Amino acid sequence: MKKILALISLIMMGLAVNAQQDLLLSQQFFSRINKNPAGTGNVTDLDLFLLGHYQYIEIKDAPKSGVFNAQTFVDKLNSGFGLSVSYDNIGVARSTTNAKLAYAYTLNINEEMILSMGLSAGVQYGYFNIDKYTFDDPSEIGTDIPSGTETKLRPDFDFGLELTTPRLLLGASVTHFTNDESTSLVAGRHFYGYARYMFPINESFELAPAFVFMHKAKVDVMELNVMAFYDRFIWGGLTYHPDVHDKFKTNPVGITLGVEYRGFRIGYTFDWAFGEVSRLSGNSQELMLSYTIPSKKKAESGPRFE
Repeated sequence: MKKILALISLIMMGLAVNAQQDLLLSQQFFSRINKNPAGTGNVTDLDLFLLGHYQYIEIKDAPKSGVFNAQTFVDKLNSGFGLSVSYDNIGVARSTTNAKLAYAYTLNINEEMILSMGLSAGVQYGYFNIDKYTFDDPSEIGTDIPSGTETKLRPDFDFGLELTTPRLLLGASVTHFTNDESTSLVAGRHFYGYARYMFPINESFELAPAFVFMHKAKVDVMELNVMAFYDRFIWGGLTYHPDVHDKFKTNPVGITLGVEYRGFRIGYTFDWAFGEVSRLSGNSQELMLSYTIPSKKKAESGPRFE
């Protein structure tokens, strides 16, 4: 299996258009600024968010990704400010790092509705060094293996909009919008759209179905999600990724559990891969940690909704 993983990864290195794309993360709704800068400052406190994603969990040197977001909201400016750093290591000699500052300006349309417009700016850095990886049997992989070190540094910009009410969240964004195409080291333009609604079941329970769609070049990815919250203290739910074009032959289903206490959040997701190529796609895990540092002065300019 390790040799198959290495072969798949090296083939991806040779694809110039569709090789590099953003990763959809099941717990991304808790902090979205790396996908949509309009979500910056969606809380009035200082929010710190860390998420790790681990794929092919049974395999040594398997792909892993991480996201760190920090954000807050400045009342007098009606503005959110944030920092986002993401890292993606495919597990075989290649990694990408994305770092950016995010800004969002909000308009209180009325007492029940907020429109946020966001922009982020930073860099993408891609790194490949085959010398960092040792093959058990290179003859089984072939002789056409790239050699040496290759790097790529690009400026990176995202733009997005969010419309929020106490129950409804609608968002749309474009990431890497100045990059016309992807390469094996850096990602090209992505388009996102998402929606979530909080249904109150009773005084303690809320149900939150959500939909996420990502489009990039010839790639479309969809996510269907439903979460149940108990007193905003414990939550759990399911995430399903249908095969939009029926060509990847894999349909991951994830189960998420989480808890929040005194500003701390911890969440865990396990994804099972189903479908014809599930043995190659592998299972994956996500671990989310976040902490909210209360601000001394709550927002005076209007309501803020998550």
